[in-house]
Amino acid sequence: MADAQPDTWGYRPAIDGMRTIAIYLVVLFHAGLVRFANGFVGVDVFFVLSGYLVTNVMLQEHRESGRVRLRRFYARRIRRLLPAAAVLVVTVCLASQLVLPRLTRAGYVSDARAALLYVANWHFLSSSTGYFAEGASPSPFLHFWSLAIEEQFYFVYPLALIGLLALARRRGKATWVPAGLLLLLLLSLGRQLWVAPSDPNRAYYATDARLYQLLAGACLAAGWSYVAPLRAVAARRLGRVTAGGLVGWLTMVAIVVAATDTVGLSVSVRGVVAAGLTVVLIAALELAPAATASRALARPPAVYLGRISYGTYLWHWPLIVLADVVFDMSPLQMAVVATVGATALSALSYQLLETPIRRAKPLDPRPRTVVAVGLACSVLIAIFVVGPVLRSRALPALAARSSVTGSDTSTAAALAAAAPQSLDMAVTEPPQYNPDTCKIAEPQSCVLHHGSGMKLHLIGDSNAMVVIPLFLQLAEQYDFTFSVTARVGCPWQEGLGWGAQDPKLVEHCVAERKGWYDTVIPALDPDVIVTVHVPRDKGSRADAFFEPVGADGGRSIDDVVADATNASLDRLTADGARVVLLEPLPYDRQDPTKCLSGATTVGDCAYRANTTPFPTEVTYRAADAARADVVSIDADRLACPLLPVCVPMLDGELVFRNQFHLSNKWVLDHADAWWQLLVTSGVLDGLPVG
Repeated sequence: MADAQPDTWGYRPAIDGMRTIAIYLVVLFHAGLVRFANGFVGVDVFFVLSGYLVTNVMLQEHRESGRVRLRRFYARRIRRLLPAAAVLVVTVCLASQLVLPRLTRAGYVSDARAALLYVANWHFLSSSTGYFAEGASPSPFLHFWSLAIEEQFYFVYPLALIGLLALARRRGKATWVPAGLLLLLLLSLGRQLWVAPSDPNRAYYATDARLYQLLAGACLAAGWSYVAPLRAVAARRLGRVTAGGLVGWLTMVAIVVAATDTVGLSVSVRGVVAAGLTVVLIAALELAPAATASRALARPPAVYLGRISYGTYLWHWPLIVLADVVFDMSPLQMAVVATVGATALSALSYQLLETPIRRAKPLDPRPRTVVAVGLACSVLIAIFVVGPVLRSRALPALAARSSVTGSDTSTAAALAAAAPQSLDMAVTEPPQYNPDTCKIAEPQSCVLHHGSGMKLHLIGDSNAMVVIPLFLQLAEQYDFTFSVTARVGCPWQEGLGWGAQDPKLVEHCVAERKGWYDTVIPALDPDVIVTVHVPRDKGSRADAFFEPVGADGGRSIDDVVADATNASLDRLTADGARVVLLEPLPYDRQDPTKCLSGATTVGDCAYRANTTPFPTEVTYRAADAARADVVSIDADRLACPLLPVCVPMLDGELVFRNQFHLSNKWVLDHADAWWQLLVTSGVLDGLPVG
C-alpha cells in the first residue's frame, strides 16, 4: 500500500464521503428526529473539513508558485458559494409569498439580507434567535449562520496564512506556520470554553468562538506539510491498512454517537469532541487510503452526495420550515421529505448552476471582476428583491387553512368574519413592567398598589405580567393591596425550570424565585396568592417544556411537576394565605396575528382547544380537591368564549396578541368576568374587599 503523500495535494474522494455523513446528520437533526437530537455536530465536521481543505489548497499553490494569489482565492470562493446561495434566497423569498402570512415573511427581510451579506451569525446572535427559540417561527434563513462563519474565515484567514508563511521564510523555520495556526486555535478554543457556560448562544454563533474548528483542520494540514516528526509518527501509528481502517471506523462511529442523544455532553463540549474526532478521522483516511473505512467513504454514491452537500445544506432547512407550515408531518416523514427533496434540488443546482459557473474558463483570468460582480449581485438582491418580495401584501395561496367549523350560529359567524386588513397592536400590549423594580431586599418595592382591604399577590412568568394591568385595575376598584413577583419564562413552582434557549434565564429565575419564597412573600404576608404560567406540559406546545432544577431521581417529568407544585403550595399556604391556581390557557401552536395577516377569514386561524386536561391541570385540580386553602380556576372560556373552538379575534378585537399571551385590551375589557371567577371560586370569602 502506498501512503498518501503529505506534501502534494489532490482530490480526496473519501473527504467527500465524510461530507455525506455530516450533511445528513444535520438534515435528520433539523427534521426533528429525537435519535439525532445532536445532529448539529455535522456542522462541526464541515468546519474542520473546510479548514483542512482550504489550507491544503493554499499551501499547494505556495509550494508551486511561491505565493498565494488572494484575488484568485476570493474569486474561486465566490464562484463556488455565491450563485447557489443567491438563487436559494430569491427562491425562498418567492416561495414564502405562497406559504407564509405577510407579517411572518416580512419579519424575515433582515434575515435574508444578513444571509446574502454573510453576517447571519452576528445577526441572529443579536436577535437571540436559534433553532430552539421558544415560541418563535424559525427563519428559513437561519442556517446561513454557519455559512457566514465560513465566509468570514475565508476573508481573513488567507491574510493570516500569508503572514505566517512570510514569517517562516524570514526566520528560516517552516514550523512557524503550524505553530502560529495552533496559537490562533488555542485562543479561539479558549474563547469557546470561556463563553459557553454563561452565554451558550454566543459560543454557538460567534465567529471568534467557532474558528477553532476551522483552525483544527488548518493545523492538521499545516502540520502535515511542515512538521516531519508528525508525519513520521502518524505514518507509523496509522499508516497500515488495518490500523488506519480500525481508527477510521471507530471515529466514524464515534461521530455518529456524538450526534445522537445518548451522550450527556453540553453543546460546547460536544463541538470540541466532534472537532477532535474529525481531525483523527481525516488523518486516518489520509494515511491509509486503501483501508476499508477509506474505501467505504470513497464509494461513488457517498462521493457524489458529498460533492453536492453544499446545496443539500442550503435547501434542506428552508424546505423543512416551509413544508411544516403547509403539511402536518411526523419527524420521520419530515426527514424523508427533507432528505429526498433537498438532495434532488441540490443535484439540480450542482449540475445546472454551480458546476458551469465554477468551471467557466472565461472567468479564470478575471478574478477582480468576479469578486466585484459577486458582491454587487448580493447587495442588489438584498436591496431590490428581498424587501419588495417578502413585504408584499399578497395572501399566501398555499397556506394551511383551518378545518375548524362551528355548528351554532355565533361560532359560524365568528369563523366567517373577514380577517383584518391591518392590526392595531399598540392596544394589545400591556404597559411595560420591569421585574427588577421588585428587589428581594426591599419587599415593599414589589407592591404596585396599596389599599385598605385584603392583600393579593401575583406570582409567575410573562403570562402573569400580562394580567398585571388587570389586577391593578381591580385593586383600585375594590381597594385592595396588590403586589407582584414575576419573570419571563419563570414557573412559579420551586424546583422547576424549562427548556429555555438561554440557560441564563433559568438561572436568574431560580435565584430570584428563592428570594420570593424566602423573603418577599413572607414579608408581604398576602391573603391571596394568584399563580400564573404559560403551558409547559408535553403536548401543549412545540418546545420549552418543564424541566427539573437539579436531579430528578429518574422520575417522570409529570411526577416532578406534581411534587414541585405540592411542595410550593405547602410553603405558600404555611402562613395562612389562600392560593389561586390559574390553569394554563389553551393557546395555539402558531402566532395568531401573523396567521391573520395571511388569512381571508378569522376562521382560517381558528383551532380546537385541547379537551383532555394536561398533567399540570390534573395536579391543580387534585390540589383544589385536597386542600381547603387552594382553588384551581379554569379560565379557558374567557380566552375561548366559543369553546371548544378558539379564534384569535372576536367582534373585530384581538383576543391573543401573540402565540402565548392574551391581548391587553381584551383582558381589561373583560375585567368583570375575571373578577367573577375569583368571587365564585370562594377564595375571597370573608376577606375585606371594598
